[in-house]
Amino acid sequence: MQITADTVIRNASIYQGLTARAVNHETYRYNRTFRGCFGVAPHLAAELWNMLDDEDPLSDIRWVTYFLATLMFLRTYTVTAVLAMIFMKDEKTIRHWVWVFIEKIASLDLIRWEYRRMNDNGSRCLVTVDGTDFRIREPGPFSTGWYTKKFNGPGLRYEIALCIQTGWIVWINGPFPCGEWVDIAISLSSLVHMFEGDERAVADKGYRGYPQFFDCPWRHLDNQQQTSRKALARARHECVNRRLKEWGCLLQRWRHSLDKHGKMAHAVANIVQLQIMDKPMWQVEYYDRVDNEFDFDY
Repeated sequence: MQITADTVIRNASIYQGLTARAVNHETYRYNRTFRGCFGVAPHLAAELWNMLDDEDPLSDIRWVTYFLATLMFLRTYTVTAVLAMIFMKDEKTIRHWVWVFIEKIASLDLIRWEYRRMNDNGSRCLVTVDGTDFRIREPGPFSTGWYTKKFNGPGLRYEIALCIQTGWIVWINGPFPCGEWVDIAISLSSLVHMFEGDERAVADKGYRGYPQFFDCPWRHLDNQQQTSRKALARARHECVNRRLKEWGCLLQRWRHSLDKHGKMAHAVANIVQLQIMDKPMWQVEYYDRVDNEFDFDY
């Protein structure tokens, strides 16, 4: 059953305590409020629902309530009791349907490795790659294998790759215990085996030592143009990492089973991908086969 943004707004406004008149007369303010509660604009929420419906038909309009509860859970990472109170449902029912929809969203095929070749201009570097860490509770028994200096505590690490030409997410790999897996080790275990020919990735200084795979910043080798290109590409990648952490389930300390973290992270990554597809990020003008007097053939 396909729905529209109006259907989403009509259902959401009931639980937000807003009248139709208030929604219609303050559309901009309401859209901002909607994004604050559910993480996405109403038209993207409707598009996400329709994608889920295409994969596995959702025949009951009442399920929109549980769909909205799922988005609010991902956005705020509130406890089930609060969701049950807001949506006027039983806690056990809310908990069941939230995880059903998280699994459905995580299974969407929005992140594809072949997307890295969109708008290909012949550069060897088609993607930027970086690791990002998320907080978790200390697993037992105690082990330094979970430690990350970013939080001075335990965490899980994911590897994210973006297409340089579009800014789309094309790769997500994880989770990995932060203390046992550094960024370069994760990439060497899987990502580099996906490269074709002389393909490489733009990365930060943590990936130095493997110039056949990664194009890192080198002050004594890069000219000003190269430095600027790489910096812009890495800066956009950090913005995507920040977008992931705008969702409360990734920003706050994870309190559920570690087995569920991967599904949740992939669900959020798919939603962020949908946002980028709807409203592209800034374009990075990157081309690495010209104006490079130090462009060695490794």
